[in-house]
Amino acid sequence: MGLFGGYQNPGPGINPNAPKKKPFFRYWELLWQNLGKLLTLNLIITCFHAPLLLSLIFYMETHNKFTVPMVIFLLIVQVVLVGPTMSGSTRVLRLIVLDKPFFFSEEFKKGFKNNFGASLLYWLLDLLVILSVISGYWVYPQLAQQVGRGVYIMFGLSLSVGIILLFMNYYLIPLQVTTTLKKSSVMKNSFMLSVLSVKQCVLTTACVVGMLGLTALLIWINGAFMFIAAFFPAAFIGFTVMFIHYPVIQKFVINPYYEQTGEANPESDEEPDEEERVFTDRGGSEEPAPKESGKKGKVIS
Repeated sequence: MGLFGGYQNPGPGINPNAPKKKPFFRYWELLWQNLGKLLTLNLIITCFHAPLLLSLIFYMETHNKFTVPMVIFLLIVQVVLVGPTMSGSTRVLRLIVLDKPFFFSEEFKKGFKNNFGASLLYWLLDLLVILSVISGYWVYPQLAQQVGRGVYIMFGLSLSVGIILLFMNYYLIPLQVTTTLKKSSVMKNSFMLSVLSVKQCVLTTACVVGMLGLTALLIWINGAFMFIAAFFPAAFIGFTVMFIHYPVIQKFVINPYYEQTGEANPESDEEPDEEERVFTDRGGSEEPAPKESGKKGKVIS
């Protein structure tokens, strides 16, 4: 910055061959560099959940024949918007994790529009499983009193399906946004990747629970903290999911594809061949230019 001086003096630059930071430190570096974008993205996600908020307000504040139909309509609109909103957010978060320059609004629109149908389908499947698990929590204890405790086996199976689907969700939308796979292939690959990365899935789940728990705790302590829901934690959860799981997608899906086709991998960190190199980045190895002396030269009129 010009306020501190010296911005015109050339320095050694940034060494492109410097060792990569550990994932933990890289996570916080990317988060800090893109904090404004994450806060903006979270605000956009909040705006796309306005129908849910409006349905609650309408249900609590109105008591007439239009109340129930309007609440149902708003909830349907909300269900339709959730999946595409996740797709738009995922496209933005992918570029943040890859540390690529991009136009925020343009990328969000592309993700939202191009994956509208597929993301809506995935979200409806998620919603079906979520409702099944919730209903099972109330139904199975009542059945156990009539039939016996053996019915809890079915409840355990439904919970297992819910956990598997939760792990698959860490890959469903990223695969849909990143690749051109068919929906059936996206679901199959999501299942396989969740099996291959159980540790990452458990870590992500712990992070998600921690962020949601922190938000709920702050709101419980003081209702005034409700405003933080507009800026946290949706985008930060998405960033964490993408940071942990996109390398898995690169390793098992993206890199093998480019290796098989022989095409140049746009996400690869490998240096180009000498023949293809346009210029050489000498950052970190150049000597700083000598500073100019304070004397002014003669002026010839």
